[in-house]
Amino acid sequence: MESMMWLDFSMFLVLLGLFFYVFAVGTITVLHKIYFALHLVLMVWPLTQFIAQTMPGSPYRLFYLLASYSGLSLVGVGWFIFVVFMTGQAQLIRTRRLIMLSVPALISVAFVVVNPDRLFLSINEQLTDKQLQSGPLYWYMIVQLFSYILVSLVIMGYTLRRGVSVRQQMLVRTAMNGVFVLVLFGLGDFFVNIILINYFSSYFSIFSVGITLSAVYLVHAITRHRVFDIIQIVQRDVMNTISTGIIVLDESGVVLEFNKAMKPILKLKIGERFSPEALAVHLPKPIRKQFNQFLQEQKLWPMERQELEISLHNNGHYRYIVVQAAPILSQKKKELLGRLLTFHDVTELRLLVDETNTQNELLQDRNRELLIMQDELFQANKKLEHMAITDGLTGCYNRRYLLQQLEHEIAVNVQYGIPFSIFLFDIDLFKAINDQYGHLVGDEVICSTVEAVKNTLRSADILARYGGEEFTVYLPHTTRDQADIIADMVKESVEQNVVRTGLGSQSVRVTISMGVVSVEQFDKRALDDPKAFLRELLAQADAALYEAKYSGRNRIVKRKLA
Repeated sequence: MESMMWLDFSMFLVLLGLFFYVFAVGTITVLHKIYFALHLVLMVWPLTQFIAQTMPGSPYRLFYLLASYSGLSLVGVGWFIFVVFMTGQAQLIRTRRLIMLSVPALISVAFVVVNPDRLFLSINEQLTDKQLQSGPLYWYMIVQLFSYILVSLVIMGYTLRRGVSVRQQMLVRTAMNGVFVLVLFGLGDFFVNIILINYFSSYFSIFSVGITLSAVYLVHAITRHRVFDIIQIVQRDVMNTISTGIIVLDESGVVLEFNKAMKPILKLKIGERFSPEALAVHLPKPIRKQFNQFLQEQKLWPMERQELEISLHNNGHYRYIVVQAAPILSQKKKELLGRLLTFHDVTELRLLVDETNTQNELLQDRNRELLIMQDELFQANKKLEHMAITDGLTGCYNRRYLLQQLEHEIAVNVQYGIPFSIFLFDIDLFKAINDQYGHLVGDEVICSTVEAVKNTLRSADILARYGGEEFTVYLPHTTRDQADIIADMVKESVEQNVVRTGLGSQSVRVTISMGVVSVEQFDKRALDDPKAFLRELLAQADAALYEAKYSGRNRIVKRKLA
């Protein structure tokens, strides 16, 4: 009994995994959505059967058993709708018809949920073997299930007898095989766990295994054989965003999809057979014959692309429409899956072509060349501008740009009383690294240190190479306390940074010494000579840096300039 319980739960997990697998690997079409709904209904049975077997009391166990039979009551109508769409009979499904066809299944669900006077199912714990007692309403559920399955098989058999295409035959056989697996295991479960329960000492998870095998087979067909692939070739979202009219037909001429541009021109419904006469009636008689001949030719040579240009005259105005018919082929076997009809309004293009002469074409060529030259000049100027303000090795700003920026920033900060801070830091013992590993490794150490510092700074902070292995950081809107926190973070980030030397497994770690100057109070007289005030700030930062280096390196000296 316990092993069967965990088998039910295992089957539920397999079904859940298959559900997410199909959801992840393919574009979701209408047929996929219908299958997802059916798959969810199938998942109810093994899950609720597992829960029912874990419940200690009869009322709780009966509740979950009724839940499992509620899901089972919907399996028949779910398969029926799924089969109808797979066999290309979608025109049979309308909202009113769908509701009417679902009534027997919904009645069965109501019987299961209400379970009036235990006429559907009850549990008699006084019995040792057949504790589950099935009532007359249970047999109603069985009858409606097999009725839906029988109608589904009739539809599939009728579809195969019509002599449909190879692709549609694969669709039908896929659905039929899934139904056969489900029915076979369903009958086995019915006879073993209902009819012959007195001959067995425990419950067997036969139907759960059947549901799982059927789902595995369908998922295999969906993902490996791409049985739902025809709609994926022309995506609905892309079709509806373009002004060109598009109609997607299968190999039998049934409408599979069309975009919004075709709705005002032709009253189409998905699942109906495409009628050339309904479209030709909008054309003048001389062109109607030409259009019908075009459609006839594309039927005779379905593997070739056909094109027809139609000229429409109305009140002195001409409209030019290009109609194209192209085959839709499978990616691997190059089999015909359907046809694509497109309707392009090329009136403006045609008039433009008629009015254009050789002189205009030459002018357009020259304009294009001029635009290319302007773009190249613009890109070159951007590159030169970037090179002028950045350091070639590290990619951060250079000293010239920093001083220009600081001169402007300090004037604004002093005028409005905005606090700011400046870091000046130096890589410790950098000359020893150059002497031991060479200048290439030294350059790599500088670049790697810059990246470590950049990752710590804020987006508004400015990092510049001040010279050699010495760098400056300007931190706008930053108080002394905030600057101290950021300085500690920068120092720690550099300490943890590991630089590969490229010499086997050798690596280099470096530290930095840093001088920090914070300005929170201002003297308006600094506006008289911002450059002198900037030199004083940098001198203070430089003095703090040298104090840090001569105090043992790998430390921060902080100063506040009031």
